[in-house]
Amino acid sequence: MRVLHVIDALGVGGGAEHSLAAMLPLLRDRGVDSEVACLFPRQGGLQERLRSEGFRVEVLSGAHWPGRVRALRRTIDEREPDLVHATLVNACFVARAATFRSGRPLLNSLVNTTYDPMKVRDLGVAPWKMGTLRLVDGFTARHFVDHFHVISAAVTAEGTGPLGIPIERMTLVPRGRPEPLLPADPDAARRAIRTELVIAERAPVLINVGRQDRQKSQPDLIRAFAQVLEHAPEAILVVVGRPGDATDDIEATIAATGVGGSVRLTGHRTDLPLLYTIADALVFPSSSEGFGGTIIEAMSVGVPVVASDAPAIAELLEHGGLGVVVERGDVPGLGRAMVDILRDGPRRERLASLGRAAFEAKYEIGSVVDQMVGMYEQVVGRGVTANWRRGRRTVRD
Repeated sequence: MRVLHVIDALGVGGGAEHSLAAMLPLLRDRGVDSEVACLFPRQGGLQERLRSEGFRVEVLSGAHWPGRVRALRRTIDEREPDLVHATLVNACFVARAATFRSGRPLLNSLVNTTYDPMKVRDLGVAPWKMGTLRLVDGFTARHFVDHFHVISAAVTAEGTGPLGIPIERMTLVPRGRPEPLLPADPDAARRAIRTELVIAERAPVLINVGRQDRQKSQPDLIRAFAQVLEHAPEAILVVVGRPGDATDDIEATIAATGVGGSVRLTGHRTDLPLLYTIADALVFPSSSEGFGGTIIEAMSVGVPVVASDAPAIAELLEHGGLGVVVERGDVPGLGRAMVDILRDGPRRERLASLGRAAFEAKYEIGSVVDQMVGMYEQVVGRGVTANWRRGRRTVRD
């Protein structure tokens, strides 16, 4: 089977990009020949990694939307994939237009709760613009896409609700992560990380991972962490992620709360499994998420989680069964939850054990890829089903 993956861009990447990069080698092992088309150029990072692993990664020509549609249509005609699989909003729109009447099945991955009111607030987009986007998104989704991959029940609800997609045209396959690669001498590695970040040997450590965007609510986290320091003045907060639209607010909040000596802003890091091993808990207060890959990464190394009740996050944590869930935007509640988790060692151990078991049962990358292959086979077997997309197709031998 030949699959052309279409995505906005590769590079440092977020959850969708890292999930694609993790899956491609395992898809190849299962007989899926994958190529990638990106809408926008990015240097280094995941793009170069995939090329070094033998995957064809093409950056589409065209400075604007119509040019990229034409470029993707040419690529589809030249490469003749059995399936086009698009992920992220821009890529999905371009793929819907490029595959029109191509006769090739189109799969879209829905990976965000784009129309969640909290998400709309964080984006700062006028309501009428989001309303127009939703109408266009829903119409083209229903009429131009053959099937949808969704990564959580929260995303499924957005598909059936704001977008009006029939439930039978969606398949839920969660994101997965590989088993973490830890050093042969983890104790020495932990000491080295603490030394690098200037963290005392026995200081409690809370970690947050995510780009510095409004959606991730790091300013709220810092305000809540100021409460933690009242009870545990030796505690350290490590914030990992590249700069974004909340960076100025994060820095201003650190200055206003006076917690700078206890906060480490590391920027983007590639050694997350090792960073998790020094943490007493992951704190993830995002206002909206489609899934929460950071949470399953923490689960994989046995780190307990304190997180918001954004629908996909609460779902992932089984509404408190696998972690501590706090109402979105409740800064005092988040502070209390962090203090409580640091004080309660047996609870941390119990949640860490439950999270690790959930990772092994549901989110290990091999089992997730098996589910993806099964979905691919079903979509290709049914062929083009979207009512506005039936048309020409060159059948390969």
